Amino acid sequence: MVKTRIILLALLLFLLFFVFKEDYIERFTNNEKQTLFNDFMKEHYSNIFPNRGRNAGGPMFYHYFVNNMNLDREHFKLYNQFYCGVSGSIISPNRPDKTNNVVLKDLNDQEWFGKYYRCCTPCPCDIMRYARVEEHTVNLSDGPHPHFVITIDDPCINEELIPREVNSYECQNNETQNGVRTESGRLIIGVLFGQNEMEDDPVHYNPNTHTIDADQYCEPRICQSPEDLRGGMGDIFVLLSLVGNDGETPPSPERFDCSVVEPFTNQMLNIYGMPLESCRDMNNIEDPSGSWDNDGYCSELDGGVHQICFDVNQNTEKFSSQTGQGNWSLSRSGNNHCMCLGAWALYKAKQSQNLIPITDNELKCDAIPEISLTGDYVNKWNKWNGNELPNQIVQGVNNLVEQCYTKENDMNKKRYLKQKYIDLIQNKPEFEGNTLSLQ
Repeated sequence: MVKTRIILLALLLFLLFFVFKEDYIERFTNNEKQTLFNDFMKEHYSNIFPNRGRNAGGPMFYHYFVNNMNLDREHFKLYNQFYCGVSGSIISPNRPDKTNNVVLKDLNDQEWFGKYYRCCTPCPCDIMRYARVEEHTVNLSDGPHPHFVITIDDPCINEELIPREVNSYECQNNETQNGVRTESGRLIIGVLFGQNEMEDDPVHYNPNTHTIDADQYCEPRICQSPEDLRGGMGDIFVLLSLVGNDGETPPSPERFDCSVVEPFTNQMLNIYGMPLESCRDMNNIEDPSGSWDNDGYCSELDGGVHQICFDVNQNTEKFSSQTGQGNWSLSRSGNNHCMCLGAWALYKAKQSQNLIPITDNELKCDAIPEISLTGDYVNKWNKWNGNELPNQIVQGVNNLVEQCYTKENDMNKKRYLKQKYIDLIQNKPEFEGNTLSLQ
């Protein structure tokens, strides 16, 4: 009898251990995470980027959390999941598909396996080649917190070489003042988490037991030369990462056979079947903040995806707050911007339901890539940081096609766009009864 009680007590203690361990690991509910994120965007985001330029702004987030928010260990971990260290983009807790398993080398070429929070899929590819992982300790409100951070050489070492698209770095005495450096002198851009991000640390990589899910699409990008990259915010980060080491390009990870990768080609067409035009206004060639690539094109091939060349004016300047991103688009008024497919679709879906004012004629159609109207990107129209409306793809696609079809006078271009539309909506039940009649 006593033995039975002892066994039952042991089982109870065992179960309680895992219950409380799980509660400790998952300290925040999804609603609590989203509330903290919303408060952060409202109360703190503009303090981090007062000039609204957050390109490659991972170091600014990390620096702010360490020095300005008096966070404890658990909140510090959570807040470092709210941004992408490569692009500086925000990451809502409600956003699906926001992490990848990656492997990064440390300064001794040892490989570490962990989880990275990202905005788009080129970003984990870029850190695996152009960044390193280091152990670092910060003093938080509940004591010292050792963890693993992702680092690059501090670009303020060569301030004059920092890409013009990056304007959030405060350089003084060859160091980034609004960033945190490790003992090695390298600049922290973000955190590398373990598989259970609220508790575990990254571990030494074992190819027999660890799956790097980012590798399934990273090989073509990792094997490209930096000057050939075309993929949005990550391109800017890659160039920035090379500034501090005098432009020396690190080799690709050994697990990739770059000798068999097809050479890069930058032949991109727009929705009319013509060469893609730049979204950046040629009269404002120094404008760094339009979510475009280094040449001003809406060329991003994954993630957001920033492919809608959008005129931000007095009628449309609130699009970011109207799509759940904060009010940063007010500072873009008077400029073009590469808007995400999902944000555009949500924007038009809200207008169709009279939730926000209706706008029109806001697209620069020659600068919208045709790949935005292909089957590979259908799901991107329907996803937007957890703020989606049902079947918003219909409003997004139909408004884009109708607007760009009407604006174009060249019949060959109109026919091309019409066929892209027909090909896209075939066998798409969302469009039944909602198909455009293009004459």
